[in-house]
Amino acid sequence: MSAAQTPPASAPLPAVVPPPSNGLDGLAEGPEGDQPMSFWDHIGELRNRLVKAFLGLVVACILCFVYATELREFLAAPLHTAWAAAGMAGKPELQVLAMMDAFMTDMRVAVAAGIFLAAPIGFYQLWMFIAPGLYSREKRYVIPFVATSVLMFVAGAAFCYVAVLPWTIQWLLSYTQSTSGAETTVAYHLTLNDYIRDATKILVAFGAVFEFPLLIAFLSFAGVLSHRGLLRFWKISVIAIFVIAAVLTPPEPVSQLMMAFPMVGLFFLSVGVSYLITRSRERAAGLVTPEPVPPAPDDPEA
Repeated sequence: MSAAQTPPASAPLPAVVPPPSNGLDGLAEGPEGDQPMSFWDHIGELRNRLVKAFLGLVVACILCFVYATELREFLAAPLHTAWAAAGMAGKPELQVLAMMDAFMTDMRVAVAAGIFLAAPIGFYQLWMFIAPGLYSREKRYVIPFVATSVLMFVAGAAFCYVAVLPWTIQWLLSYTQSTSGAETTVAYHLTLNDYIRDATKILVAFGAVFEFPLLIAFLSFAGVLSHRGLLRFWKISVIAIFVIAAVLTPPEPVSQLMMAFPMVGLFFLSVGVSYLITRSRERAAGLVTPEPVPPAPDDPEA
């Protein structure tokens, strides 16, 4: 090689572009735009969402307290229906035993009604808390999620208001009448506080248990549960349902059974929903082999 000749320039090495990452080194990649958050960041975000949901509940309770009398009459309607169906004379009277009973009862009514009025805000804040961990295609379900959550919550309370409360009260009234003897008459002296407490408690409880299919659908969508696991433990689940119904309802059998039986139906409905979601996820991941199409009868190769 002569001095005039220079060695050929080597081709520049291509720049190494690091793969896109949505988290810190060593962490699994998350959805697009996902930002790494520490444990305390998650706690702060949860506190922020809870504060917003609580403020929405406070505003809803204040609005409902203005109409506490109308709401109290609305809650007393099943009592009037059951009273007439049981053949009781006159109209039911709800007594107050202390000076603060009427005010505290109106507060209870306002809080119970405020929970239903502020339900869209609460479910929306729940979705916004979990939305940062979802993909863009999954974040589009915010409106269906909130709408379905509110619908199921109201549907559970409506079922309780229309069917459970009148039937339960009528059975209790009829049972009390049957206990009166020839010399002893058993008379009703209902208190406003006790009736409103039991009515609001069972209405909110029925609204909450009707969210069960939506919860199962969400967990199945996230891959936490599948229909196989639900069916594997269905006997234990049914026993747990009856225990939950006994805890959430007053200590009498009618309302307990009327909560337990719909919950069992909702459980198996949730199994079907989980089956559809799990099959869809497995098919998208290529884990499900499509079934062969049988040949037509007139196919000569059949």
